[in-house]
Amino acid sequence: MNEEPMKRARTAPATHTANVHRSAESAESAETLDHELARLRRRRRIRLAAGLAAGAAVVAGGLFWLSGGLQAWLHDRALDSACDGALATDPVRELVGGAEVTAETRTGRDFWQCRVSEADDVDEEDGRIDLRVTVSDARDRFATFEADATDAPLGHGWTGGFAFDPDRERRGQATASVLLDCGGARGGGLIAEARARIDRADFGHPEARTDLTAVLTRTATAYARHQGCEVTEGAPVRKVGASVNAWDHEPFDSVSGSCAGIVDPRTATRWGVRTAVETAPGPKPVEGCTLGGLRGAPLYTFTASYGPALDRIARDRLEELSDRRAGDAPDGRYVLWADCRGGADRAAYVVAPIGGTLGRTSHLALDHQGLRTALSAFAERSAKAHDCTVTP
Repeated sequence: MNEEPMKRARTAPATHTANVHRSAESAESAETLDHELARLRRRRRIRLAAGLAAGAAVVAGGLFWLSGGLQAWLHDRALDSACDGALATDPVRELVGGAEVTAETRTGRDFWQCRVSEADDVDEEDGRIDLRVTVSDARDRFATFEADATDAPLGHGWTGGFAFDPDRERRGQATASVLLDCGGARGGGLIAEARARIDRADFGHPEARTDLTAVLTRTATAYARHQGCEVTEGAPVRKVGASVNAWDHEPFDSVSGSCAGIVDPRTATRWGVRTAVETAPGPKPVEGCTLGGLRGAPLYTFTASYGPALDRIARDRLEELSDRRAGDAPDGRYVLWADCRGGADRAAYVVAPIGGTLGRTSHLALDHQGLRTALSAFAERSAKAHDCTVTP
């Protein structure tokens, strides 16, 4: 009888231990269940958030479509590939100020043109945006382009000029031109011109002039490469000036651009020169200097014309000047020539007193030897900048 109580006493701790284990397992199962339910709730929230995001994306896409965003995007993509992919689209977008534009390519005998206009212009010849980049073969005897001695030089390694009159009423009109050399062979080159009439643009701002210059240089060189021209490129143009006018004269003693070094101070005093109209130094298709009197009245002009900037008629007239007998010319007009490489081919340098006409005696008391010396200095300096050689 004593053994049974002892046996029950020995088994009681085991039963208590089992109960403890069962309680622990129940608690663990409850915790696992809670954890699983929490995980399911999180997954449901994630799916709901993803669904809402997808719905928002669909709504946004619909708004993009309905608001014309798709059409604008398609226009933008089309502009990137316009004009055989040669058009410099980034500066074009800056110039047109976000307007939707179209572009087309025009070709003719020895010329290629990329024209950009506003998409909704009805009268395309008189629209609010008309931007044209034209590239021609410099060897074409009919190839001419507008350039003037008053144009601002592009600089940065380019032979080109920018024409914008800051005093004109329409601020959205400007022209830029450049001569491109293809591999250095004489006559092997292209001439390019960008003409812009953009109502919303103001070329009085340096940024607009820089953008138009970039449209010209980048589009023209891209087209040249497509044609197999090993074009000699300049650097990106960071700043370009505006044209000068006859009243933009400065004291002769302070000249530092296209008039510098042509006439010494003593000769200038003898000629009555007190002022000058000049542009910044730099190679252009047409370069020049005007020497004037005390109040800016012009007295003498010096002009350098390169390649197609000198049209056929003007060249024939200057050839006649060259054929005159040696000695003093009654009209005081003298000409020198230079041979050049690339698109320039040939250049003419002319000095002419103001007020006289070809073959007639000038009303000025002319210093013929001084005029010839000054022309020689002008020609030599300009020819050096263009890598040309002045001929005897």
